[in-house]
Amino acid sequence: MILPLWTTENILLTVSLALTAVFMGLSEHLNLFSLGYSKFHTGRGVPSRVGMLTLYSVPALAGLAAALPGMASESLPQRLLWVLVVGHFAKRALEAAFLHRYSGSMQVFSAFAIGTYYSLIAAGLVWLRLSAVYAPDLWMWLGVGLFAIGEAANGYHHLLLARLRQNKAGYHIPQGGWFAYVVCPHYFFELVAWLGIVLVSRHLFAGLVLLAMTGYLAARSLKTLAWYRQKFTHFPKNRKAIFPFLF
Repeated sequence: MILPLWTTENILLTVSLALTAVFMGLSEHLNLFSLGYSKFHTGRGVPSRVGMLTLYSVPALAGLAAALPGMASESLPQRLLWVLVVGHFAKRALEAAFLHRYSGSMQVFSAFAIGTYYSLIAAGLVWLRLSAVYAPDLWMWLGVGLFAIGEAANGYHHLLLARLRQNKAGYHIPQGGWFAYVVCPHYFFELVAWLGIVLVSRHLFAGLVLLAMTGYLAARSLKTLAWYRQKFTHFPKNRKAIFPFLF
């Protein structure tokens, strides 16, 4: 793991990222600061397609802008890192624009908060690629492989959700793929993709981002599981929230 130089600024940034990682999961789980989108937002807001497209496309552009300095002389691990980070957000933006089916609106503050956080993540991780000075090795290619699997499976389960929305009005119990095991397999595979980014980056900050993502998506998946169980009396009792057979 690549550690930052322990300057005052980096210490403050590390502590801030660690506290954010803890806060994101706990606040969502305890409804202290729940973000309003998807089935958990009612009332006025921006159209969901506009909100989701914005909060993913802006981070993609931020990551691309951060990649410009040093692009000509970067190594393979450095190049791969910014390609993975920018590629993740670009993929999500394309899904928001052309794949997802929406039925409501998104809270303006939630769109702003998520978009700002993702933009800082994208720009920060891409900038930190300059510290990835190691030679290409098996761990790097394992990271690329996990990223590819995670993004492909994430997109596949988004496609299943879109088809369900396209063929039937309202909410229905998702079927197919890993929906047989967990209520949010798209969240699980997003974490797999972020683990791949961590293995390519090898920076402490990337690990803290993964921790924050895990806490938040785990809490969000628990809320989703509770929502489905309340809405559908025949919801499968053995279906977990995000980690198959475990949680």
